Amino acid sequence: MFGSRSVSVTRVVFVVVTVAFAVLAGRELYASIRTASISIVAERIERGGTVADDVVAKYASRSIEVVDGHYCRSDIVAAGVTLVLAQLDRQNVNVNYDAWAAAASGARQYLRYALSCMPTNSNFWLRLAAVQSTIAEDPVSIAGMMKRSVVLAPHDEMMVLTRFYFWNDFTDATLAAAKRALDSDLTTMLKLGDRCRVNAAIKEISPQLRPIFDRSWASVGDGATARFRQRCSR
Repeated sequence: MFGSRSVSVTRVVFVVVTVAFAVLAGRELYASIRTASISIVAERIERGGTVADDVVAKYASRSIEVVDGHYCRSDIVAAGVTLVLAQLDRQNVNVNYDAWAAAASGARQYLRYALSCMPTNSNFWLRLAAVQSTIAEDPVSIAGMMKRSVVLAPHDEMMVLTRFYFWNDFTDATLAAAKRALDSDLTTMLKLGDRCRVNAAIKEISPQLRPIFDRSWASVGDGATARFRQRCSR
């Protein structure tokens, strides 16, 4: 009798687990189907393909479906990030302020949602800092976001070089507020970075970043910086 009860319990557990997995699989499938077009357009943008402005606008607006559906799957969330940033990049604040403001606000809102799903994503913190800087230069807030990006990916070469692009555009106040993170990035870039990629990145340095960069250049020493003086054939 006890044996039969054990078999029954095992069967019940098996059925419950099977149903649970089926429900989860069904939700994932539904999420993939519902966001398939968003992912397709985002992938085309990431590959450098041509996507019309109206198409970008249409699917960027649909990224709200990701938020409303509470989808936190990395590929779905990342596709939405690509679209909202592409939509913002295509706006001109001097031509149509309202459209730019809506795109900037939408991108900031979506990136906050993306970070609620993936708070350890260095790139998302960087993008949020960049979007915030276009809306209003809040040095302390932006510096905090940049610090998190640096902490989460301190030695990832592509992230360091991407951050340099934005460091180059921030104001004196923001650079001062993020001094330790900025110094860390510059030192890492000059000591460990590929000389060809770094040479391309430092070709133009903003007036506000120049004195900070020059101090970092001097601090790492001639042994580290001499290689950047060599001709890069790539």
